[in-house]
Amino acid sequence: MRRFRIGRLTAFLLCLAGLCVACVADVPAHAAVRDDVNIYCEGVWSSLDPFGTGCTTYVNMNLINQFYEALLYVSDSGELEPRLAESWSPNDDATVYTFRLRKGVKFHNGEEMKAKDVVYSFKRAMSEASLQPYYMMIDKVEAGADDYTVIITLKYAFAPFLSYMGNFMVVSEAYASQNSLLDTECGTGPYRLVDIEMNTECNMTRFDDYWRGPASIKNAKVKVITEGTTAVTAFEAGELDFMFCFNVSAFAPLKESGQYNTQLSPTYHTAFILMNNKVPPLDNKLVRQALSYATDRDTMITVAYEGLASPTYLMANTSTFGVPKDKFYNHYEYNLAKAKELLAQAGYPNGLDLGIMTVISGSYHEKYAQVFQQSLAEIGVTIALQGSESAVADADAHNYVLCTMGGGFTTDFAFAVKDYYVPINMLNYSNDKITELAEKAAGEKDKDTRLKLYEEIVDIVFDECPDIPIFNKQIPWVWAKDLNAVPHMNSGRGYYIYEMSWKQ
Repeated sequence: MRRFRIGRLTAFLLCLAGLCVACVADVPAHAAVRDDVNIYCEGVWSSLDPFGTGCTTYVNMNLINQFYEALLYVSDSGELEPRLAESWSPNDDATVYTFRLRKGVKFHNGEEMKAKDVVYSFKRAMSEASLQPYYMMIDKVEAGADDYTVIITLKYAFAPFLSYMGNFMVVSEAYASQNSLLDTECGTGPYRLVDIEMNTECNMTRFDDYWRGPASIKNAKVKVITEGTTAVTAFEAGELDFMFCFNVSAFAPLKESGQYNTQLSPTYHTAFILMNNKVPPLDNKLVRQALSYATDRDTMITVAYEGLASPTYLMANTSTFGVPKDKFYNHYEYNLAKAKELLAQAGYPNGLDLGIMTVISGSYHEKYAQVFQQSLAEIGVTIALQGSESAVADADAHNYVLCTMGGGFTTDFAFAVKDYYVPINMLNYSNDKITELAEKAAGEKDKDTRLKLYEEIVDIVFDECPDIPIFNKQIPWVWAKDLNAVPHMNSGRGYYIYEMSWKQ
């Protein structure tokens, strides 16, 4: 009897164990958090060099940002945040800045970052013409009394100087002086390069000795897909986790699906039309004003950028320091009757032929140029559109009449003023009063006084109308539902993989 009871108990326990195994088998195991991420890039890379061509295109810059850092970082709101420099201080007249470097920051080759590396990096950057707008005020950069002090002396007081410092990446002198940086790197950033095929993909892995601590995601792959529709297909298939929606028409369907995270980020990037101010009849202010009134920004935004942009009337947006918000709009709004009236006052009551308009090939610039051409035809002005692969070079040489253009500006209006409204500039334009006001604003410490000086400049620009700003791009970002990511406002600093993580 006792043996029988033990047998029944054993059978019961075996049965219970079988049920438990079955239950466990029916419940899927908790999926491990991914340690990789796949990111989209819309164009091929030309260089990883943070001082040369690497810093002139967004596709290059967005890679470089993962490997390199600057002394400080400029946030989306224009605030200055310490990075490789833990602090800085100016002298009394703000012409000498002393930077204290962080101790213990390592390059990817294991060496500690020191003042000599910063001095080397600045000197190398200051030999590159592409960075000239950022270093034009710098006289010299030298090491201080120890390995963690750098002193930068300016040629003249320049109020927005610190806001420009986020554009100077720091490299290892020992590495960079002996190796090409075109397809290699040695920075202090959170990721280090594993390998790169400049036309197809870049693989990187986290730098575990990063001074802010290792990144959440271990490995990152950036994939080049130059055709926008193909990129969207790859994203929907799960082959990409994070992407700038280069095919802007796909953004709305992806957003409306509810399957992804989406964000439409404002930018400092401005699309605009250059007018050669020294070429007749564009040397006549009334003609320039007429063309501005014939600019249908709303239709241009709809046709060229699927409505994903905001109109602008300056080389800036409303968040830029120095832009008078109350004067930003209501200038040269679309008005063909006003345009005709101004043309008649200029001596062209029957219209005129402006010849050729140079258009950046293969981009949204072609689309808004066509809208512009049609509007001008309604006021009797004819232009022929001509695509160009060298529009920037032609504009720099003033080899154009009208030309489409786009540019990324900064958080301070000083950048646009220096680059476009004082000699020498693409517009072939000069105004002594603007030059005088720009110099005063650059040396002015008081913010309220600077704002008043910029307001005077804006009034002159609106009256003189040397260019036709059209819109500020908004970047449509899409990423996987279970990925944390932070798109940024600066087009050249669009994202940081260090800020990404997979949800638990």
